[in-house]
Amino acid sequence: MASDSETSQRASTKFLAYEHYISIDMSEEELTPAYRKTVASCVEDRKNSCTVLNAEISSGEYASASIKLRVKPGGVKKLLESAAGKGDVVGESTHVEDLALPITDNKKRLKMLTSHRDRLLSLHEKAADNIESLIKISEELAKVQSELENAQGQNAYLLQRVNMDIANIRFSVERNRSFWKPVAQSLSRFSSRFSEGISDVITGLAYFLPWLFVIIPAIFGFRFLWRRGKKVR
Repeated sequence: MASDSETSQRASTKFLAYEHYISIDMSEEELTPAYRKTVASCVEDRKNSCTVLNAEISSGEYASASIKLRVKPGGVKKLLESAAGKGDVVGESTHVEDLALPITDNKKRLKMLTSHRDRLLSLHEKAADNIESLIKISEELAKVQSELENAQGQNAYLLQRVNMDIANIRFSVERNRSFWKPVAQSLSRFSSRFSEGISDVITGLAYFLPWLFVIIPAIFGFRFLWRRGKKVR
């Protein structure tokens, strides 16, 4: 959730992209309602242009839900506080990426490509009677136009990352299981793990046994030489 230092940093530094993470534990009964309410709150938040980028929910042994949202910085605090109020917050973090360099580089590229395109358009008009030149200029113009559109798309994406925050919300019920449930789960996995252990032992023997054919003769050979040496003395 936004702090005073974060607000100050946003005001003093341009081109920062923020991504927030929050993890919340709750009972299994509260999981689905919390998931649906959070998604609905985002969809209804037209003021902050909230958009659901990804939303997943799973039930069963490891019931959980995850929601990835894009929202204006002004709507982040309310969104995360609302999600936090649906259970117990067990993790929270914010990642900040400085996009000043890629934005500046992309603007330079846009300027260069625009200038190059304008020169080609001028040459295209002058070469109206030269078919061969027209073909070459048209091919180069198409290539430059494609690169220009890609650069414009990249610029739009980078500016969107600066102007809009990403919020990742995860709901989980893993910590709210009964005392005996983990024990029961361990017992249910006992047979498979036991068989895996036996398999590992057999595999180890398969690697070790061939060495016995080297080690045992070596031991007898060493004892024979040692005894022979004693007799010579």
